[in-house]
Order: sequence, then structure tokens, then C-alpha cells
Amino acid sequence: MPTGYILDIEFTWGFQAKIVGLSKTSPSFYYPPPTTVLGAIAESIAKEYNIGESKGKDIIPKLSENLLAIGIRPVNCVPIKYEDLNRIISLKITSGVLYPDPKMLKGSFDSPATGKTIFSVFDDDPPTLRFFLVFKKQEIYLNGKPVKLNEDIFWKLHRIGSKESIVSVSHVKELLEPELEFSKGNVDTNYSFPIVGVNLIKEIDKRWDVENYIDPFKIKSYIPAKDYGFGENFVNYMIPIKVSLLSSPKYYISLNEGFVCYKWNEEKVIGHG
Repeated sequence: MPTGYILDIEFTWGFQAKIVGLSKTSPSFYYPPPTTVLGAIAESIAKEYNIGESKGKDIIPKLSENLLAIGIRPVNCVPIKYEDLNRIISLKITSGVLYPDPKMLKGSFDSPATGKTIFSVFDDDPPTLRFFLVFKKQEIYLNGKPVKLNEDIFWKLHRIGSKESIVSVSHVKELLEPELEFSKGNVDTNYSFPIVGVNLIKEIDKRWDVENYIDPFKIKSYIPAKDYGFGENFVNYMIPIKVSLLSSPKYYISLNEGFVCYKWNEEKVIGHG
């Protein structure tokens, strides 16, 4: 039985998540990529069930296998992407010399521009994003043992992105049938959605943009990011961006075979049927 979760997550300042395949100087995204969100959930599951790092690598692929839909929309903020210089310790071997080296301080440090995203608010509340996730079942299996997804797992999320990307969960709503409905055909949505599987008809309210993510539905095993490359492992997502507190970006689309719109009240997210 499909189970949905709607999360309101407050960000301290914003987040940092590097783009796969680029050099050490990497721009940022408008919003945390879906796989970054799955990683945050995986960390919470690992802590809840005392799962070590080795076995913990199976959690994200299991979440991906169980995933039906994942979308993000801004509640009261606009993303602002930028890059700033950060001093880091260089871990490398150059001309046979292992760095960092106390005798070679100049070569032991670097200052690349690192992409970050600030969430600028339209009101006096903390910057908040709303996440809508739908899973096939309420549990996943790790090493043959059931691991249940529940509200406590989502309440314990504390970062999405780098260790500096601190968040606080302010609301969790678990949706079971018949609360969680779905529809086919032509629908509108206010959440980010993958362009694959839909036909774009009309932008109802501005503004929307496009970002390229690792496909959250195709993570079959733990693979280092450098091995993903570009192509079939990636998917374009339409991204809603608020331009004012009163704006409510929506997109009118046509769903192809195998895709549905999961909804609860006015919340609508696109996913697999």
C-alpha cells in the first residue's frame, strides 16, 4: 500500500551539495537534489536501527527501489546560488610528494570557489521547503530484516547536504490510503517533477527552471559519484521558484503511461504509478 509523507523543513541558512562530475570548483543547485534527501533519510534510518557504514550503503538503493515520487516546493523563500572561496587541506600526491606536508605548506592548502545556496525569506519565519515523498510500502528490507518507515525517522532529520547544511523538521504528515489519492491524464502540480514521463502544457504561475539530477529512481547499488557519469543515470527536473510571498508556481502537464499525480488536499506531486 503506497504511503506518503509531507515534510516541512526549516533551513538555518541554506545548503551545499556539489554537482556530480564537475571539478573541485562546483556551482550549487536551487534545491537539494532528490538523492541528497534520500541520503538524509538513510542517515536517520542508520542511527535509528544502529546500522554501520558498511551495511548502511544498502539503505539508499533500497529507498530508491521503494520510491514512487519525490518533489520539493518553497514555502516562504527564494533560492540564491553563489560561490565563495573556502580554504581546504589538499589530499594529493604531486611529483611523488604526499600532501599535506608540513615542509611544503604552500602545496598543502587550496582555496577553490565552492557553490552554496542561500534561502532568502519573504517573511519573518525561517526559510522553509516542503517535501512530498511517496513510497510503495511502509518498510524496506536490509539483510532480510524489515526496516519500517515512520514519522520518527523524518522528525530526526538534522541536515540535508554537507555537514554545515543544518535543518530542523517543523512538520511531518504521514498519508495512508484513502487520504493519499492519485489521478492520471492532465493535472497541475506545485512541486518539482521529472520531465521524463510528462508532456509540458502550460506554466500557470511563475517561475520555473530546470536542474539536472542523478535519477532517484535508478539507484540500484552503491556507486561512487565519480562513476555515474552523465546520461541515463541523470534526469531533468522542473523546479518551482517563488518570486514573492503570494506567488504559487504551478505547472499544467499531461502524464504519460505509467505516471500518476499523488495528491492530498492541494498538495500534488508527480511520480510512478
